[in-house]
Order: sequence, then structure tokens, then C-alpha cells
Amino acid sequence: MKNRARSSISAIAALLAVLLSGRVAIAEDYSIDFGADIDRGRDAGTVYCRFGQLCHAEMESLGLTVTVDMSRRDAVWAHVGLSSRELECCYFAEAGESMTIDPRQPLSRLPLFKGARARGELFIETQRVGILYLRFHFH
Repeated sequence: MKNRARSSISAIAALLAVLLSGRVAIAEDYSIDFGADIDRGRDAGTVYCRFGQLCHAEMESLGLTVTVDMSRRDAVWAHVGLSSRELECCYFAEAGESMTIDPRQPLSRLPLFKGARARGELFIETQRVGILYLRFHFH
């Protein structure tokens, strides 16, 4: 009888450990290593994110903020946004403030540009200033 009770307690303890470790994974569904190499300098870091919540990666020395939105149901696409303290810097191709990428790629290299923001169908000429790097890790 005592062996059966000990087995039950051990099984409950093991189940509880699995459930608790699952909660930690939910708190941080994925992480992103990010970095930028632009004409003003370089900055890099790591940010921990949750599916379905907007994730912010700050590069204060460059004045850049990268935002990533990814849903658990559609984790094959990440919506990446970029904002800057400077009016004319920095954007993705065609002066776009956002783009969609495949986070399953080993490393995403996104060219960055500066110039005026796009307005309507007006073509805006931009100048390449560097690259944004993103690497996703799923927990």
C-alpha cells in the first residue's frame, strides 16, 4: 500500500513539474535576436515575445524601434514594423514602414532606406543606409 501511495505522489509530482515548465514556455513563446548596421552605427540585442502580442525591440543608440506581431495560429509569417526618431530614416523598400517575413528562415536580412515617407501613389526615391537582421527562436 505504501509503495502505491509513493508511486501516486511521484506521478503527481512529475505531472506538476511538466505543467509548471509548460507555463514558463507560454510566458515566452519565442525570442528574437535583432541587430542593425546602418550608416550611423550598429546596435543589437535580444527580446522575448509572446504570440498574439506586439513585441518591441529598441535600438536606442540608433533611434530605431522594431515591432513584431506573430500569431500562434499563423506562425509562418511575422509582421515587422519599423519606426525611427528621425523623419527621413529608416524604412523598408519603397519607403514602407512594415513588411511580412518568414520567421523560420535562419536569418532575415532586411535592407533599410532613408528618404521621405510614401504618400499615396507618389514614387519616393530612397537611399540605402544599412541592414536590419532578425533571427527567431521558438521555445
